[in-house]
Amino acid sequence: MSDNKKYYYLKLKENFFDSEEIKLLESVDNGYLYSNILLKLYLKSLKTEGKLIFRNKIPYNPKMIATVTGHNIDIIGKALDLFNEFGLIEILDNGTIFISDMQNFIGKSSTEADRIRSYREQIKKESSQILIESSTNVQQKNNKSTPELELELELKIEKELKIKKLCAFFEECWELYPEKKGKGKISEACKNKIFKLGEEFKRCIDRYSKAKPEWQGYQNGSTFFNKGYIDYLDVNYKAKTLEEEMKGLKRL
Repeated sequence: MSDNKKYYYLKLKENFFDSEEIKLLESVDNGYLYSNILLKLYLKSLKTEGKLIFRNKIPYNPKMIATVTGHNIDIIGKALDLFNEFGLIEILDNGTIFISDMQNFIGKSSTEADRIRSYREQIKKESSQILIESSTNVQQKNNKSTPELELELELKIEKELKIKKLCAFFEECWELYPEKKGKGKISEACKNKIFKLGEEFKRCIDRYSKAKPEWQGYQNGSTFFNKGYIDYLDVNYKAKTLEEEMKGLKRL
């Protein structure tokens, strides 16, 4: 089903706010408020080619403008005086407010869907061209064949995945450790070591948590992660016998 509606939009140049009139307007008290009101009037007059008319019959008066813009009528009165003084509007003999140079700001289309589709296709085309040029430049710069570039890309992706896995594993272990102090002091080298240990490092945390006497405080996380875990590795750890634990309790 075809869409024959007319769609109107405001066309503003990138230097709109650098124009002499707008700079003068925004230099007065409440100037930024007045420029906001002006833009609202531009939008209200799009379909009527610059004339502020309600339903193509009734000219907008200050009270009506105050209502549709959501501003106080006194502010609207002052704004209209300034717009007229700076030549931004004209007030016709019948009271109709006309936006000067409005034709420069009116954009319209009878097929909005086609306009959007064309815009998206243009973006897609430009993006594809940039990608092709970038790939060509890289290949020419490095003087490498496509298979070599693909291998480099695979290695890069593999490296990034490893880093993500390492970070995820470290965060899991950090959550398990009871004394979360000194996280920022843990070196990257140590993070790589515990990543290689994998589940064994989690067993170190569990052993330390269970073996530590109740009266003794936990090591800071940075201390345990950097070197404190070594005594609790599978090859180094030896659980205390019941007799040794009883002796320890007697000493307390």
